[in-house]
Amino acid sequence: MPPPPAATGVPGYATDAPDADDATLARPGEPALTRVDGLPGVLVSLDPNRDVVASAIHRSQLIGLGIGVAGALIAALLGWVLAGYAARPLRTLATAAHGIDTLEELPPLSGRGAREAEELSDAITRMLARLEAAHRATNQALSSARDFAAVCAHELRTPLTALRTDLQVLATKEIPAEQRGAILSEVLLAEKQIEHTLTDLERLAVGELTEPDVFEPFDLCETLDRATQDAQRRYPHTRIDLTACDPRTVTGLPGGIMLIVTNAVANAVQHGHADTVHITVHPLTQDTVEIHIDDNGTGIPKALCPKAFDRFVKGPGSPGSGLGLALVRQQAELHSGTAELNPSPLGGVRLQVQIATHPPN
Repeated sequence: MPPPPAATGVPGYATDAPDADDATLARPGEPALTRVDGLPGVLVSLDPNRDVVASAIHRSQLIGLGIGVAGALIAALLGWVLAGYAARPLRTLATAAHGIDTLEELPPLSGRGAREAEELSDAITRMLARLEAAHRATNQALSSARDFAAVCAHELRTPLTALRTDLQVLATKEIPAEQRGAILSEVLLAEKQIEHTLTDLERLAVGELTEPDVFEPFDLCETLDRATQDAQRRYPHTRIDLTACDPRTVTGLPGGIMLIVTNAVANAVQHGHADTVHITVHPLTQDTVEIHIDDNGTGIPKALCPKAFDRFVKGPGSPGSGLGLALVRQQAELHSGTAELNPSPLGGVRLQVQIATHPPN
């Protein structure tokens, strides 16, 4: 049998060869070849060139290392670019937040970019808006409290001084019984005035702290009827009537509506010397009604009309606290309404109070 032809290709790799019966074929000076069972025509070199194999392995290792290093560099570059894109709105947001030194005027915050940054920006903006509103409300409350305390001290100083003078006279001097009785009457009158003023101040303070979450639905006509009956019992010599009122449900403070009627009737009787008071309700819109309280008294001096609703404003010699109409305006504003004075068809004063049936929060 003639020897098989020499295997072609790189030594040490399988190659095709013609069939032969010998398991191992070789020529002198050439590598030995052997068959692979199950792969007819394939010969494998039993003595490959180790340098060539080592060179191929080393080259494959270098290629793999290069691919790995290049992949890592590309991944790092992409990560840096994407991280910069994602962090840019956060840096903008942080810069804007660092610039906030006071809650008086908050700058707009913008974190547009990544979805998470936008959500964070919106959340911080809403939080700052709530803080700004709370800060503004706190400043207003403090300012009102300072003004309230100053006015209270001024208004209470006069009756307290008169009361102290009368008590000193009673304690240090021997005076006739008739004069003593007159001084005691003045003391009781001053005490009553102080008590009345403190009661109105308490109501005014409670109104300042009232929030819409304490409002409740009630029937306006029933509340006004109850207030009318209370006023009639208090002033039995004055005719007080609820002349017109269509049933209407209102969301608010029933006690506040009754306080409006009580103070309006008290002003008409005590200061205007009225003997007739009419209360009517006129619907203006579906969500607004107007309450008219008319009297036939002497009215309010023109000089007092522009500031009649201010605190502690009263006519000369008035025994009141000067807070009655201030309380009326406060209750009207709590019900998202207004209060004003106009001439009455009965000849005295008409108090017009406009309120919303469902005040907004």
